[in-house]
Amino acid sequence: MVTTIFLLMIINFLQVGMIAFAASPLMGELGVSPQEYSLTSAAYAAVAIVTISKQRWLVERMGWKRYILTSILIFFLGCSVCFSSRNFSQFLIGHVTMGVGGAAFMSGARTMITLLPAGPLRFKGLKGYVYGLTIGMALSPFLSACLFIYASWNYLFLVLLGLCILAAASASFCLPGIPPKEALRSQSHPYFLMALATGSFLTLYALDSGSYEFYSNTILVSVILLLGLTSIYYFFRSMIRHQHAAPLLSMKPLLDNKRFRSGILVFFLCYLIMGSNSYFLPQVLEKGLGFGWGTVGTWYSLGLTSMVIGAWVQLKCLPKSPNGKKYFLIGFSCICAYGYLMSRLSSSTDIQTYILPCIVLYGVFGIFLQATAAAKTFGELENNEVMFSHGQQFKNMISQIGQSMGVALASIGLQWRTTVHYDLLNDRVTSHNPIYQKTLAQVADQYAKHTDSVVAQKIAFSWIESLLNEQSILLAGIDYFTLLFFVGIIGFVIMLIQKRLN
Repeated sequence: MVTTIFLLMIINFLQVGMIAFAASPLMGELGVSPQEYSLTSAAYAAVAIVTISKQRWLVERMGWKRYILTSILIFFLGCSVCFSSRNFSQFLIGHVTMGVGGAAFMSGARTMITLLPAGPLRFKGLKGYVYGLTIGMALSPFLSACLFIYASWNYLFLVLLGLCILAAASASFCLPGIPPKEALRSQSHPYFLMALATGSFLTLYALDSGSYEFYSNTILVSVILLLGLTSIYYFFRSMIRHQHAAPLLSMKPLLDNKRFRSGILVFFLCYLIMGSNSYFLPQVLEKGLGFGWGTVGTWYSLGLTSMVIGAWVQLKCLPKSPNGKKYFLIGFSCICAYGYLMSRLSSSTDIQTYILPCIVLYGVFGIFLQATAAAKTFGELENNEVMFSHGQQFKNMISQIGQSMGVALASIGLQWRTTVHYDLLNDRVTSHNPIYQKTLAQVADQYAKHTDSVVAQKIAFSWIESLLNEQSILLAGIDYFTLLFFVGIIGFVIMLIQKRLN
């Protein structure tokens, strides 16, 4: 079972990381705009949220073995469609199918740990879960870049197909079957699920498409977002007020638990930062500093190996020293240092000696905050399988929303700050500015050696314009990393004054 848990986690985070990192080249291969591509992200996350909400309901009726094997089969079919797809419509169908099956992997793997007997074996299951998560996140940028450069984008899904076969083989030998019929089963209602499905899609679509249309269609995006949030609110309000002995999600006892509420807020913040950083960092490194996409993927992955090392350290220390306060303080100090160092970027910054150590700090932040929040949030629920399962389902639903919101806010913020900085820099590109005139003349002289003076002048002007674009993106990135620095300080201070964490 430990192997199954590990494989499910590595499949989940490999596919999420690879597709997210390869979004830009995938758009080019499929011939779609960012607005059209955002539909795949919204649809994937929406079906994942609905499927996650039904996890316990399905397990009670199918048993763990059939549930996981069916989920792997659906995910396998989705990967097969994506692997063989030749246009955007086929890719969209395949990706949404992957969302239906893949939604079971993370929350299912974590809940399966409770099926193991308490003690060393359960701790091994937890290790498999954590190492699958961290290794999947660390490998995904490198693997994505290598497959795109040296093979084809279709091979992203071939890797996942192979891992699915291994996971299915492992799951078929170790997972339990159907639970006894007399067990009390949770109840579902089609109207509630329709509200959740509609609300999830509208909210995520507004967030994703709003990244590109927020300034041109502000009212429309806001209306769609409001409708989506209203539907989601209706679903969770219904779950809280539902008086059935076994509701679809036991929201009221979960939200009455102060530790659970605090933990979910920490998770949401973490996923929000991870989503925004996964968008901002590659943009700044590629378009602001001019590094190649393959280079960014390689060094990004190398930096994220700090998550694997951090997980190993925490798994060693947490059982002996369960005081959560110091781990939270380390996590927030790392994101604070990451934001401070990255806010001092310049055009001459070296990726190996400067940016790589910063990514290492970011990786330590991610694992220390998530692992500690998980231990403190769900520690009291492990003895109640139903509540633990519902808590995991709710947390993973929040993760889908948090990551999508992070990407959307990062995209809107990048457009906003890039425009502001470009306008400020462009004001200095005038005939009255001697520095601009001198630079233009020097660049034009170099190009004039290979072409006539009129063409050389136009090329020199285009070069300066591209330089303005690069500097604008770099300055927008510096604004974002400065914001992370202050978020880290605020988080550090809040955790420092906490007394209950001990």
